[in-house]
Amino acid sequence: MEAKIDQKVQAVHKRLDAFELRVLERPAPTTDMSYFQTELASLQADVDAILDTPAVEPQAAPFTLGDDTVLGALFNGDDAEEQPEPARSRGKRDRSNHKTELMEEEEASKRQHK
Repeated sequence: MEAKIDQKVQAVHKRLDAFELRVLERPAPTTDMSYFQTELASLQADVDAILDTPAVEPQAAPFTLGDDTVLGALFNGDDAEEQPEPARSRGKRDRSNHKTELMEEEEASKRQHK
């Protein structure tokens, strides 16, 4: 039995050696480096052009709060009374326990009409 196994191992080694010889006999593939050298030179030229251009920093326009209507509306407290009532609260009563002056005036006018 051992002799048979040794024969099979020798046959496998023989085939591996033959395969190795075929691989070693093949010529090495040649790579054309001229394309890569051309691309590298082009990239170097592009990088040099980018580095040579002067950096121009944009000048920011002077900022004043009065010119910006959004910020003016947000931070100007005078407009609070002019803003319309939200649509979701129209026709709804305030259920809080705090009475406003308007509610007190409405109750007083209702009492007078009775």
